[in-house]
Amino acid sequence: MILIVITLVICLIVFMGVMYHDKLSFLNIKLKNIEEKINSTLIKRKSLIQDSETIIKEVLNTDKQIYENLTEINNQSINMMELDRKLLIYINEFYLIKDKYKKLQNNENFQQIAYAINETEDKLNAYKEYYNDNAAKYNELIQKFPLNIISFFKKRKEKNFFDQKSINDNDYNDFKY
Repeated sequence: MILIVITLVICLIVFMGVMYHDKLSFLNIKLKNIEEKINSTLIKRKSLIQDSETIIKEVLNTDKQIYENLTEINNQSINMMELDRKLLIYINEFYLIKDKYKKLQNNENFQQIAYAINETEDKLNAYKEYYNDNAAKYNELIQKFPLNIISFFKKRKEKNFFDQKSINDNDYNDFKY
C-alpha cells in the first residue's frame, strides 16, 4: 500500500513538472517572439529617424548634420535596450526640431514620418509591457515547486525586464513593479 502511495506521489510530481515545464517553454517562446517584434520596431524607428534627417535637410536647405552620431548606431553592436535608449535621444531631437520649424510642420513627408514615429512609440510601449508581464510570469514559474528543481538543474535564470532591471537587485532608484 505504501509503495502505491509513493508511486502516485512521484507520478503526481512528475506530471506537475511536465505541465509546468510546458508552460515555461511556452512563455520562453512568447518572450523570444516579442523580442523579435521589439527589435523590428526599433529598426523601423531607426530608419524613420534617418529618413527624417534627409527631409529636414531638404526642407531647411542645409547640409548640416541634423542628428549627431546617428551613423554610429549602424556601426555598433548594441543590444535592444541600448538601441532603444539611443533612439529615444534622436526622437526627442526630432520633436524639438519639429516644434521649432513651421516649414517642417507643413511638409507632408515630414508629417508622415512624425505619424509613423508616434505609431512605433505606441507599439514599443505595448510590446515592452507585454514582455515585462511575461518575464514576470516566467520568473514566478521557475521559483515554484517542482519547476524550481528542474530550473536549478537546467540552470535557468530569471529574465530581466526589458529595461534590464531586476526586481531583486539592490538599486532602489529604479522602478520596481
